[in-house]
Amino acid sequence: MSSVAELTPESPITRISFRFLCPDGSVLWLERSGHAFFDERGRMVRMVGMVADITERKRTEETLRQKEMELSEAQRLAQVGSWKWDPQTDTVTWSRELYRIVGRDPNLPAVSYKEHSQLYTAESWERLQRAVEEALRNGTPYELDIEMVHPDGPTTWIRARGEVQRDGTGAIVGLRGTAQDVTERKLVEEALRESEERLRLAAQAGKMYAFDWNAATGVVMRSEKASQILDLTSEQIGSSHEQFLASVHPEDRAIFIASNTERTPASPNIQISFRLLRPDGSVLWLEKTAHAFFDEQGRMVRMIGMVADVTARKLAEEALSKVGGRLIEAQEEERRWIARELHDDINQRLALLANDLEMMEQDPPDSAVEVRNRIHEHLRRVHEIGTDVQAISHRLHPSKLQYLGIVAAAKGFCQELSEQHKAAIDFTHADIPLTLPEEISLCLFRVLQEALHNAVKHSGARHFEVQLRGAPGEIQLVIRDPGVGFDSEEALTNNRGLGLISMRERISLVGGTFSITSEPQWGTEINIRIPLSAGSGMTQAAG
Repeated sequence: MSSVAELTPESPITRISFRFLCPDGSVLWLERSGHAFFDERGRMVRMVGMVADITERKRTEETLRQKEMELSEAQRLAQVGSWKWDPQTDTVTWSRELYRIVGRDPNLPAVSYKEHSQLYTAESWERLQRAVEEALRNGTPYELDIEMVHPDGPTTWIRARGEVQRDGTGAIVGLRGTAQDVTERKLVEEALRESEERLRLAAQAGKMYAFDWNAATGVVMRSEKASQILDLTSEQIGSSHEQFLASVHPEDRAIFIASNTERTPASPNIQISFRLLRPDGSVLWLEKTAHAFFDEQGRMVRMIGMVADVTARKLAEEALSKVGGRLIEAQEEERRWIARELHDDINQRLALLANDLEMMEQDPPDSAVEVRNRIHEHLRRVHEIGTDVQAISHRLHPSKLQYLGIVAAAKGFCQELSEQHKAAIDFTHADIPLTLPEEISLCLFRVLQEALHNAVKHSGARHFEVQLRGAPGEIQLVIRDPGVGFDSEEALTNNRGLGLISMRERISLVGGTFSITSEPQWGTEINIRIPLSAGSGMTQAAG
């Protein structure tokens, strides 16, 4: 306890451990215990005591410390902490790793059992209490996953294990156990569950089923969605590869067979589209994505994969190719119109103007008044040509639409067309959002352009109505004329009239609906409805 120099009459006892170097070089651990005696003036005059060889005890203590260090390191690596609990005193003992898992300072005492309710979520604490009560009552060990709450961070998942401790009579005197940090495992499990759920939803939404083909036996196992997707019974599909092959469209059968026979260990993946013939004669487009497995001799033994119904996509691609052709035709028609306007109108007027100016230069008027009159006339013609060029420019790219919005652009176009063709166009609007997606604004403007140009050109009417209004969740555009009308159903069914086709396809691109009500001699009404997303901005525009 104290060295010799530190001994006093009040503290006369000493006990120290020290190492003793033997003549042969070996080391002994010795422990000296002594009692000092002092005279009347406090001077030490005598000491009696014992010296014990504690080498073996020191070695045992060192071994124990080493084991404790190894255990602590093992717990750290495994993220497992250990604990003990004395129910009589509510004393809890934690290992160092358990302090780390809980996030508590190891210099502080462990949290008592009563205070454990602060560590866990309410549901986890309730389950832990039930497990502990059952263990104390019946000696039943427990293992459960519980969720630990950290005030300044994310929750931690703990796998808690506990068992009873008994005294010499077999009575339960305490609990001991471990707590393992399984947060990472929980996150992986949750991610796996979410991935499986996404795969299930994707298969459901994408109309897919899984298959497993044993190439040696020819047996094909399919997921339960196969009958629903193929709209065939299990008997019609068959369980063998050959039965399914018989339903493949004859024109696609060779490709289907080759896609399987051409697989090698170096090229095990496959993705093909093929047609399937149903018993009723209808055709289903399928897309197979698969991976083949091979034995040591390079023979295919198994293939697994997914089969998706892509009929809708194939039909859409076919329709899109037709739309592309019609749009190209519409673009060419627009270019021909621009060429005619520039060549037959603008170019001719510029040529006449240039000719008149040349004649004026060669034979100038005699009087200043006549010069001014001719210049004034030529300026008027220049302004008219400029106005018409501006009209063509607006038709090609409406600047008002970009900077002022759909209302200003539509109103300006109606005014320009009205002045150009000496027709009355009544334009009204109401409840239009201040901001609209660019694709919707452009779609509305192009449809308005096409519809009014068609009406002015073909209806024979001189009065037209245009209504642009906002409604809950959508924009509506109505164009009316009291003209000669036409058979709209026949025109749309037989794809006659590029104007109608382009309008319908523009509207479909933004998810809208397009309808025409027209009969010969009864006029025409075009109705367009385009849905608005929640983020389109429903603040109403001022008039």
